[in-house]
Amino acid sequence: MIFPMRTLVLALCVCGTLSTPLQADELIRAAQLRLSKLGYYKGKVDGSGGSMTCAAIRRFQVAGKLKVTGELNQQTITQLGIDKAVPAPSYKAIGGLFSGGPLAHSDSELQVAAIRQAQAKLADLGFYGGKHNGLPSEALSTAIKDWQSANKRQPTGKLDAPTIEGLKIGRAAKP
Repeated sequence: MIFPMRTLVLALCVCGTLSTPLQADELIRAAQLRLSKLGYYKGKVDGSGGSMTCAAIRRFQVAGKLKVTGELNQQTITQLGIDKAVPAPSYKAIGGLFSGGPLAHSDSELQVAAIRQAQAKLADLGFYGGKHNGLPSEALSTAIKDWQSANKRQPTGKLDAPTIEGLKIGRAAKP
């Protein structure tokens, strides 16, 4: 059987067989959110496909008298009211977030860990609402700038020395 590549990628992504591209993640997230609002999906709306997502899609397809595949095919996407694929978030280069700071020349594993800590701490403080995935993004840079401004620091949007110190990134939590 021959499938168009987009259908095949979406089918594999939803069922968790393939590492999903960001655009597919966002499409799955949009489908999970819509299926949840309609009462078909009870899992976490996280953009990662799995058996619960496939089952919810099948239930929706049965109820809507669609071809039952458990996949996010174009007919299902249209019936869910998802007009177009949700664009992937824009990500910034990881090095730019640290330029001029103490972690600028650290290995990427340490930088990713620092970004995750920053995302979590900024979220706890109400400045960041995105994923805690260790990836730099415009949303993270904006959250850093907002935190820097609120704490009377120069709003660079970077994880520079004063920001790392102020957010207490890299320190073990005290019991």
